[in-house]
Amino acid sequence: MMASPAWSAMRQPLPLLLQTFQGLSTENEDFWFPACAYLSRECYPAGTVLYHEGDAPRAFYLLESGMLRAGYDLPQGRYFELIVAGRPCGELPFFSDTRRTATVKAERDCVAWCLTGVQWKSLQEKEPRIARELLTVSLKLTTERMDSITSYVLTMAA
Repeated sequence: MMASPAWSAMRQPLPLLLQTFQGLSTENEDFWFPACAYLSRECYPAGTVLYHEGDAPRAFYLLESGMLRAGYDLPQGRYFELIVAGRPCGELPFFSDTRRTATVKAERDCVAWCLTGVQWKSLQEKEPRIARELLTVSLKLTTERMDSITSYVLTMAA
């Protein structure tokens, strides 16, 4: 059996931040720890819609447990993405202050750590280094997601 990382014994949401950002940020738990105070734990029963396509973003989500389903209406048809524990959700519209591009629903009961607009503004003012790193990481995460959607569109167009 593989030894779990040292941060797995830490209190949430720090282990979730470290897991989600692993390979995307060189910052450690000491750097990310202050960010935990800006995240709130939310529970979403299966079937709950977190947001609809076209909505103004109210939060960025890090999924601790459960599964979310994002549905995109594309000219090539509907595209669905499953978001599993340890993954983010809604980062691009949230950080760019643009309308939601998908409808996201809890596929199973979920626990997510949320960063609201008010919390984000406060984080930017009080912890600017963390806010900058969070933006950088979210751009990398968005690139991964866009690569998946682009692959789908190209496959459907062929």
